[in-house]
Amino acid sequence: MRFDKIDITKSKQNDRLIRKEWLVEIILDFTLYLIFIGFLPLIAGSYFLEQLENGNHIFIASILFGISLLIGGLLIYSIINLNRLRRISGTLKEKNRQSIKRLADKLDWTLQTHNQRITVLTLPWNWLSTDWGRKITVIYDRQDILINITSYGMHNIKSPFHWFENRKLVKKLIDNFEKEIKNDTPTIYKNNA
Repeated sequence: MRFDKIDITKSKQNDRLIRKEWLVEIILDFTLYLIFIGFLPLIAGSYFLEQLENGNHIFIASILFGISLLIGGLLIYSIINLNRLRRISGTLKEKNRQSIKRLADKLDWTLQTHNQRITVLTLPWNWLSTDWGRKITVIYDRQDILINITSYGMHNIKSPFHWFENRKLVKKLIDNFEKEIKNDTPTIYKNNA
């Protein structure tokens, strides 16, 4: 994923990660997502109809069809929310940048891009982890930061299958960022004399 393709201004306005993409990329993504969503319900639905037409017991076929519809619904939900940016209140823009950099060092995340407007982090990967292709995008907007975590597969296709795990990572990032902000902000004691 090339991060110069992110339209930072529009992303801030819409609270969604907006990329400058070619029409072919959009059509390819849409086609693949349609296949991801429709494959299991199509197979399970055809099995259900076959069992119904042959007069066989449809209990197992209906359970499989219901589970495939549930999985398809979860995939639709994750695809809709793939580009959502989570807004977190911080302090000053420069302190937010420093806190994210310290946090990346502490968690052993790699800084791919780190400038005044955006920070892109990648997670370390080993053979037993599922973090391959996972990118953390942090956009700075005045005192707030906007966070998106997306997993990429081959040919930079966004994976909807990792969306739920990415939400756990967002929570971890938010919790650690808030701790960094609290540790960085000096406490002022008032003397009641």
